[in-house]
Amino acid sequence: MATRSGKGDWPDDLLTEILLRLPVKAIIRFKCVAKTWYSLFESPSFASQHLSISKKNKRFLICHTDTSGNLVMRLFVDQTLVSYQDLFPQMPQHIGDEYPIICIYDGLLCLCNTKPNYITLWNPFTREFRLLPQCNENMPPQIETFGHVIGFGWDSFSNDYKVIYQRTYIDLEEDIGKTHHAVYRMSTDSWRVLEGKDVEAFEELAICNSDSNTCVNGVYYWVAFKILHYHKVLAFHFGNEVFQLIDWPTVPEPQYSNGQLCRLPDDRISLWVSHFDENGKSNDVWVLNDEGQYWTKLLSIGPLLGVERMFGFFNKKINGSIKVFVEAISEQLLLYDHDTQEFKDLNIRLRQVWDCLEVYTYEESLVALSRDRIL
Repeated sequence: MATRSGKGDWPDDLLTEILLRLPVKAIIRFKCVAKTWYSLFESPSFASQHLSISKKNKRFLICHTDTSGNLVMRLFVDQTLVSYQDLFPQMPQHIGDEYPIICIYDGLLCLCNTKPNYITLWNPFTREFRLLPQCNENMPPQIETFGHVIGFGWDSFSNDYKVIYQRTYIDLEEDIGKTHHAVYRMSTDSWRVLEGKDVEAFEELAICNSDSNTCVNGVYYWVAFKILHYHKVLAFHFGNEVFQLIDWPTVPEPQYSNGQLCRLPDDRISLWVSHFDENGKSNDVWVLNDEGQYWTKLLSIGPLLGVERMFGFFNKKINGSIKVFVEAISEQLLLYDHDTQEFKDLNIRLRQVWDCLEVYTYEESLVALSRDRIL
């Protein structure tokens, strides 16, 4: 076994295993210990190994507007959901107070501001951010934007992080509505505009920005609907940069009000289809097979009285039971135990129901953005 020179030094491989399990804050502080440690912490392989370990200890990031209308970003320290870190004061200053569209993957936040139109990648723990270049190629000079759709994830084929972006606008010269689609590659810091057959899947579809960690195995998923009836899942494959339309599971659509996508703990995509009657709100949870061809029903939750919607983040191993986040009509975020049928108050009060509330899984990351740093 290789060892470092000097009396009392630890073996290199054992020391690396210890360092890989440190929180990001400690690693950044220890960069000044020695040049060898600095080089180790800066290496992409160390960051990748650290991320793999960090993913085994996922935490929850809850974003919402409070009763005063202020943006709140709480990163809970563990799954007791008691102690938390407030991330909002660390947010890049150019984001402002407006609630952005948020996508999260590998500890990086992709933030899309609509006014002004900025897209930013941000690592809260390394305090680095990257403001993406504007994507205006092939767009007319006079436009009025009224819609944004965004997705963010990892392409294992090219070893690159990518952003997929749709901008819906009115061409003021022609007075007609149009859409602009492009994919961003972090390695080249550039956009590629998608046109023609690349975007045919979007025809007559409206895309729902349900930002619930919906990137799974290199594919980003959205719920799509037509004339207010949810009926499709739209997928974007980061590897070959193509879209795919996936049918919903076989359900009596008129009885179903909405649906939400979620990444399960075992890295599968699930669709939570909700419906309600006089007994309250219910959710059927469906899981998509690896080929994206058919759905299998996993379980049903409810009906629950006093619940406005449910979030598909549950962990079957929490105290041996299934727990899900629910938004109550009383403007609270609660944790519901499916086995005991009990609710836990998380002491989170909302401005109003269906108002800028998202729950994400999160892991600390050393992934470098190598552009800008928040001081």
